[in-house]
Amino acid sequence: MTDDKVVRSGSRVPLTDMVSRQLQDLLREEGLTEGDSIPPTGELATRFNVSRTVVREALAELTGRGLLRRQQGREGTVAVPGGDHLHKVFQSRIAVEDVRFDQLQDFREVLEVGAARMAARHATLSDIAKLSDLLHAMRTAADDEAMLAVDVEFHRAIANAANPLFGLVLDGLSPLLMESRLAVWAAYVQHGGDVDVAISHHAALRDRIAERDEDGAAAAMHRDLDDTRHGLTDIPA
Repeated sequence: MTDDKVVRSGSRVPLTDMVSRQLQDLLREEGLTEGDSIPPTGELATRFNVSRTVVREALAELTGRGLLRRQQGREGTVAVPGGDHLHKVFQSRIAVEDVRFDQLQDFREVLEVGAARMAARHATLSDIAKLSDLLHAMRTAADDEAMLAVDVEFHRAIANAANPLFGLVLDGLSPLLMESRLAVWAAYVQHGGDVDVAISHHAALRDRIAERDEDGAAAAMHRDLDDTRHGLTDIPA
């Protein structure tokens, strides 16, 4: 093909876009999963009847979307987009829109209160055991930063127990929340906040989820996040 566009359903579609779609179809048809190697560039060019340049452009597009992983001098492998890709989207949009900490908190509350409710419905015994292990790690953390890192993992565990999509979104959001988490925690401690009280909120979350109490889990999450909401008033906008 010499034209860089093809006609599809009455519209002109860039050839690179068409090959990108064909590549995704190929991955599904051949059952390729994360880490599997994709066919060489030359083979793909022959299969799709396009130039190697077009194939390389399509591969670059899919790599940018997190669907492929490529290394210099090696054929690409299949990848699964994760929270790091979503984080970049959030980060770029937040910079453009000048989103504030309190607006991030609004989004977090909707996400995590819903996740707690769903975790109470769907969590397995393994999920609940993981929450218990993370609670122990919070209690025995060497310092505040270590405890906050475990706190992030605790909330991720709840989100993943609820639904993998909750976990994916929280993975993308969590790095953006870390700055406010650190500032809020410092203000909480400075104003006499009790570490044991904060941990008890997490224990209540674990217990409500283990009891399959959806309303109770949602309320416990709301109570935990309410401390953060109040703490935001003590840090700069």
